[in-house]
Amino acid sequence: MTRDRDAAPVEETVGQRIRRLRVARSLSQRELSGPGVSYAYVSRIESDNRKPSLKALRHIAGKLGVDAELLETGRMIPVAKERALTLADAELELRMRNDLDRAEELLRRLAAEDVPDGLEGRIRSALASIAARRGRYEEAIEQLERVVESGAAIPETQPDSFETLARSYLATGSPHVAVALLERCIEAVDADEGYGPLQVRYRRFLAEAFTTIGFLHRAAAVLDKATRKAEALGGLSDQVGVHWERARLLWTQGEGDRALAAITYARALADLREDTLESSRASVFAAQLCNYFGRPEEARAHLERARDLLRYGDAAPDHGLLLTEEAKVAARLGDPQRALRLAREAHELLAEHVRHAPNATHALAIAHAALGDVEAADAEFDRAVTALADREQWREAIYVARDWAEILRAAGRDDRAYSVLEQATTFGQRMGVPPSVANTSAEPRRSRK
Repeated sequence: MTRDRDAAPVEETVGQRIRRLRVARSLSQRELSGPGVSYAYVSRIESDNRKPSLKALRHIAGKLGVDAELLETGRMIPVAKERALTLADAELELRMRNDLDRAEELLRRLAAEDVPDGLEGRIRSALASIAARRGRYEEAIEQLERVVESGAAIPETQPDSFETLARSYLATGSPHVAVALLERCIEAVDADEGYGPLQVRYRRFLAEAFTTIGFLHRAAAVLDKATRKAEALGGLSDQVGVHWERARLLWTQGEGDRALAAITYARALADLREDTLESSRASVFAAQLCNYFGRPEEARAHLERARDLLRYGDAAPDHGLLLTEEAKVAARLGDPQRALRLAREAHELLAEHVRHAPNATHALAIAHAALGDVEAADAEFDRAVTALADREQWREAIYVARDWAEILRAAGRDDRAYSVLEQATTFGQRMGVPPSVANTSAEPRRSRK
């Protein structure tokens, strides 16, 4: 790599650095002089007989066309700018390349430096995002509470931070704290109609929180208001979001076909705005619903529309979720070896994503069952349901438990199957879903060869 002509030699003094840069630019000492900085003063500085004042450094730096910090320290990139670049690099790793290890390494290095450059809030918010994605919710809460209390994050400008904080409260058994936080966010953005999109977005978050804790009527009311606001704004992105959340609510309420209709409509809106990524994600969610409902042929059709995720999506979660649903389809349509291969790949990709990892474990369980390994399937089902219950993902836990019970019944293990069904009923009671969803003790679905 070619060395920059302004690069400083080792152990260079301030005076030597000024002289080198001046000569490189063919300037005389008199040409560096100015008010309060005589050419004699410049000469004494270059001879290391005078230590330049901050005012003199800034004046000379301006004449040389460099930053004053370069003259003082020899750093080509000032500390503040270098930290900002490092932070941007970490955020890029986090958002685009999904390299959580490298992003966290960079962020923790920045957090350890005591530099008053105003970046602490962004650093802590990014660390909190990584912690939440890895299931370290207490750490995420600690980081984000400090950011919010410092005023470095406000609802009007940092919705991602408030969403992460609310989700972390939900995941640690503090749903009412999450609801109160989101209601404060809504109050803040409702004060100015210029924040219309955020008014929709925070209501979507709140509807999801209400759905998660079983307050389905309140979730529906909040979502209705978000939908009206989104339609009034006319932005397709806002409408995609509310219909997506509507699909989740309908699924929780036991309205499977209406949930599929809602997510299909959300996908159509995404197609209108040529949002390939969001359309593909909606297709994966539709496939997930179809797989939960025991309709693998329909799931396969939705997955065919989701192939662009491999090109545009976040490498780990998007690809992992796609492979998870493909594994379930393969297992149920007679290709168990492919199902196991896909499920293992999905499990590896989603290992760091605690919200989605149980879905990959579910796929592993179905693949093992399709291969006739009931013991391995039983163990994976147990892990998936336990993880979902720990996170209070009751709706997913109900459907996974249903699959588990069906496979146990088919293997003649009725006692364990009914124990699993009782567990599913308990999940339904905790979430407040209709008995038709939670009660799976009726005739099992027809087996699929």
